[in-house]
Amino acid sequence: MPAAHGHLVLPFGTFYGMVERRIAESGMEFALLDVDPHRVVERHSHEEAHVVFVLDGLYVSSAVGAPPVSDGPALIFNPAGTTHRDRFEARGRTMAGQFLTISLAASFLHTAEQDGALALRSIALDAPGALMTARRLVEACVSRDRGSALRRETLTAELLGLVATTTPAEKCLGAPQWLRTARQRLDDALGEPPSLTEVARACGVHPVHLARVFRQYVGVSPSDYHRTRRLLHARSLLQGTQRSLSDIALHCGFADQAHFTHAFRRAFGVTPHAYRASA
Repeated sequence: MPAAHGHLVLPFGTFYGMVERRIAESGMEFALLDVDPHRVVERHSHEEAHVVFVLDGLYVSSAVGAPPVSDGPALIFNPAGTTHRDRFEARGRTMAGQFLTISLAASFLHTAEQDGALALRSIALDAPGALMTARRLVEACVSRDRGSALRRETLTAELLGLVATTTPAEKCLGAPQWLRTARQRLDDALGEPPSLTEVARACGVHPVHLARVFRQYVGVSPSDYHRTRRLLHARSLLQGTQRSLSDIALHCGFADQAHFTHAFRRAFGVTPHAYRASA
């Protein structure tokens, strides 16, 4: 970690903490970390933009809109080059806390001409639903579902949409033509979903722009749309074929039969076995 202007410069994906899980994909890196009680956080800067979601602990932040010390969930966006000493403090004699970080490569944040610019300073994300989106992102980081990568990327894009400027192009009436391409790409890959970046590239737009406009006109996120489509496809296979439940589960991108059963029951109110029997 080189020093610059008297403080440390942390490279991409590096934070003060002990890593429990790390996932790198599509210009992003997700990490679940625990506080390291034996390490003092010094004033430092980050090479790349990132999001910090505090799950638990006393957190001190200088971000605009953040309380000086928050006790509980907090969501912060820091642009590239952020210099701060945001950190956890001890509760009594105990230093503890857990947090999720999302490191964002410059290549991912590169915006197309019609996209808005991201915030130029650290801010707390307190828009309605922001914390719920972040909680869903944590779930997607520990899920074994093959659709989890698309889900992680989509949820991240939705969070970034909260700190991006809305452009006049998004206010025009009528769905853009590329939206049909996006839906078709998701429909054609029910078992092995493409990344949001791949879909955005096929549409000629930025992933953040795609996620924002997709929800505006379709009513759900790209990952939720894809999940619903593969559940509907699985339901048609249950009704129209004799394929085993485990085979259908794998064909439709679920980690295993148990995961498929849980998702199916949550969506339709019955287990796949019960649905096939009634159908």
